[in-house]
This record gives sequence, structure tokens and C-alpha cells, in this order.
Amino acid sequence: MKSLAGLSAVSAAGTGLGVAAPSTSSLPDSRQRERVNALLLSATTVPGQPSLSQAWEALPELYGENKQVLLINFASLPPDRDAYAKRMQREFDKMGDGFTISSLHHAKPRDAARVVREAEAFFISGGNTFLLLRELYDRFVVDLIRERVLMGVPYAGSSAGSNVAGTVIGCTNDFPLVDVPTRRSLGILPGVFNPHHPDPELDPGNFEHRQWKISHYASHQRHEPVFGITDPGMIRIQGNRFTLLGKAAWGYLRQGDQQVDLFSEDNRDLTAAMEQVG
Repeated sequence: MKSLAGLSAVSAAGTGLGVAAPSTSSLPDSRQRERVNALLLSATTVPGQPSLSQAWEALPELYGENKQVLLINFASLPPDRDAYAKRMQREFDKMGDGFTISSLHHAKPRDAARVVREAEAFFISGGNTFLLLRELYDRFVVDLIRERVLMGVPYAGSSAGSNVAGTVIGCTNDFPLVDVPTRRSLGILPGVFNPHHPDPELDPGNFEHRQWKISHYASHQRHEPVFGITDPGMIRIQGNRFTLLGKAAWGYLRQGDQQVDLFSEDNRDLTAAMEQVG
């Protein structure tokens, strides 16, 4: 019964507020991104590890004194959002004193812009990327979140929350539960994020299949860099500096026919990789 109720709620979410017009503002350039302070996680939970444990050091460093965090968990099915918000409060409690999580889903849709405008930090969680982006557009907050992050407000995303940080949601692994008015998203990351990328050593079969799929995408969307990141991995964004974090993380950057792999602990500079494929 819960799953049926969840699907009904998703359908309602996709039609009740009306589809917002696609954003007409241009995505940010390198000058506009100079103040971005962001952390993009491939996964909320790495298999075999506690939730968010790969980011227990990186998240407090990201947020600093900004410990009043606005959770945006629209990637979850509506019936699951209350429980998810409580779970995130417990997870943030493990990272130190003072973190307080409030969730945007508790605000009325007409109040969403005000809540986003007043937020001092963001955490956009995982789930279904299409549902997340649709509800952000329904509430007319895509441009506003982008504006706040360009002003230096800390932004953390996980899985779907990292997908929408890119220029478009071109390499999400999700089914389109709902339609979106446009695939264009925040543009905090100057490329496309592919989370949960299989590890070439631990899962070579799925690794090769994912590489094949992304090579097709890159051949058709040659202007879009694609960042593929395994579950332990995170992209740290500090202005126009991009670094791969995470113990045992593997990542790569592909654009068109060119690809730069980032395997070792001493080879994590995504900024240099972007210069190679650009």
C-alpha cells in the first residue's frame, strides 16, 4: 500500500503545481563561479560503510560555521521525506555539535523561494533525479539556488543532488518518473555528473557497460564534459578548482573522444583533467 500511495503522490507532485517555464538565464561561467563552495558526493552511503562516513571530514570543512542546513530531499518519494529528514539530522549529529537540519518539503510551495533565499547552507539528497529537478522547477527555485551558491552559500549534493549541480541531468542513472520542463540544471559543476559509476577493478563488467553508454552520450553531446565518479568519490569545488576526494575513489573525465582517468591518491586534480579534454 505504501508503494502505491507513493506513486500516487509522485503523480500529484508532477501535476499539482504546474510546470514552470525552462530557465532562460545563462549558466554560470568561470568568473561567476569564483565563489562556489560545494561538495558533490557520488553516493550518500558507500556499501559496507555507515551513511555519509566518506564525508565526515569533508562536510564540516565545507560548511564551516554555517550549520543551519536546508535539506532538499525532493528526490525521495513524498511519503518517505519526513523519515529521511529525521535520518539526515541523525547523520549530521555524528559530524559534530550544532548542526540543525530543516527540510524544504515542510514549507508550502509558495514559501519555497523565501526559505531558499534565507538558507545559510544546502544539502540536496539522493533519489530520483527527474523528480528532484521537476519539483525544483515547480517551485521556481532553480535559478534562486544557483544564485545563492554563486554568492558562496555552501552546497552539498549526493547522487541526484550532485546530478542537478551539473549543467544538465544528461547522465543520471534514473528512470524518468516525471517529465521535466528542461534538462538544464544548476551549472555549479561545468559538466555532467554520473554518480555510482562502477569500479573498474571491483565490477569490470558493469564498468565496461557504463563506459560504453557514456561514450555514446559523449559522442552526441561533444560540448559536455562528463564526470564519472565511483561511490566513495566526491568532487570538491572551490571556485574554479575541482578535486576528487574519497579513499579508494576512482573517477574520470570524458569529453567527446578524450578521457582522463583519475586512479591514484596523488592524481586527483580534476582542474588539470578539464584542461586536457577542453
